[in-house]
Amino acid sequence: MLPEHDIKTTIGTLGLIGLIIGLGQILASEDKLTVRLVVGRAVTSAGLGASAAAFLAIIPELPLPALCGIAAAIASLGTSAIEKIIQRALGVK
Repeated sequence: MLPEHDIKTTIGTLGLIGLIIGLGQILASEDKLTVRLVVGRAVTSAGLGASAAAFLAIIPELPLPALCGIAAAIASLGTSAIEKIIQRALGVK
């Protein structure tokens, strides 16, 4: 587990990456901006980014830059894409 960072700092960093990506996506979209939409996307993307910390259970020595890349990828994909990936992996339609 990341010897140079404690887990709270790591999860916070990953969540912040997700939050920034989520806000960037919503600002780049043509959707009408509402408080509900902005807050919802920010919370969802932050959670997705923070979920990258689960990779530490598989690869405990994973460096922070790699985790940040995984967090960015997960947050960029969003919930719909993650759901489709999981369904394909499980063979569910």
